[in-house]
Amino acid sequence: MRSRRHHVALLLTAAFGVAACGRGAGTPNDAGAGGRGGSSGAGSGGAPAGGTLAARVCPGGTVLVASGSPVPAGATTRRIASVPPKDVFNDNGNDFGIIEGVVWAGDALYLSEIASGANPPPARILKVVLPDVVSIVSTTAGTNGLILNGRGGLLGASHSAGGIIDITLPAGSSTGLVTQYNGTRFNAPNDIALRADGNLYFSDPDYQAPSTRPQQQTRVYRVAPGTNVVTVVDATRRQPNGVTLSFDENTLFVSGADGIFSYPVLATGEVGPRARLSTMAGDGMAIDCAGRLYVASNASVVVVDPMSGAVVASIPLGGVQSATNVAFGGADRKTLFITALGSGGQQGLFQLGLDVPGLPY
Repeated sequence: MRSRRHHVALLLTAAFGVAACGRGAGTPNDAGAGGRGGSSGAGSGGAPAGGTLAARVCPGGTVLVASGSPVPAGATTRRIASVPPKDVFNDNGNDFGIIEGVVWAGDALYLSEIASGANPPPARILKVVLPDVVSIVSTTAGTNGLILNGRGGLLGASHSAGGIIDITLPAGSSTGLVTQYNGTRFNAPNDIALRADGNLYFSDPDYQAPSTRPQQQTRVYRVAPGTNVVTVVDATRRQPNGVTLSFDENTLFVSGADGIFSYPVLATGEVGPRARLSTMAGDGMAIDCAGRLYVASNASVVVVDPMSGAVVASIPLGGVQSATNVAFGGADRKTLFITALGSGGQQGLFQLGLDVPGLPY
């Protein structure tokens, strides 16, 4: 997830049980450089209660066979006019801003709005009830990427906290989970993926980092369930960004300024050598129920085959500077929601009806 420019351990239990949604994207088929590295404690604290990640299951519990473009002929995106709400946070919609981290939870969308300002910039969490009712969940979360935590709340990548936070709903209060590596806060945590067994993966570019970078490299990290140990997945990525898992959770996908890469995930949650899937620079990502990747890239969303990296379809987004993230939602999960950044009216939230359902983040 791109831009313009806590003190508690993660002790997620293995109670995030979920039925697999069929076959995932598989193991990379190209040779690549390895990326595992060292580890560091993340603090100490209590463990969030367990839950389920049932939202990762496709409607009907089936995985579709990919066939042609998922975009209906003649379909166009529609802007949700009330996002962002025009107020002092964004100078009545006139400032540069970033809408990010979109996730479908229950019957509503949650997303981050990142304002202009010195890094780390202020960021708040919004709730959107369709068709266009918006409320503010948290004014101080400082988040970018958001995902479901399996317990009725959210996990957020917070550039303000310099780590991963656990967010309760509907209150919007938060607790720091992962806050440091080698005794120092992270640069600007950006996106997160949570495996059913509690393994957590996140990216840490420096887009919204303090001017004096806390970490000297931009990295991808993993935290094992039931531990406070942060392990480096890849320390060689240039501005790692979107993070997501295949349906079988055996493949981790990470986009960034240097392209999209896949990593085989072992039964333990450890990650093997990477393989380049595409040279296309990417932001946030989502997966449909045929296993295809939807990648925010420049002013469009590109649908990518998860095995070959071939482009299946492209969804242009008019009037924005850049798309930032995507998620599936709606009653049948066939609505693709797309967030965008830009100055004034360029930022926003869009929706598009598709022929296939997908996952909510």
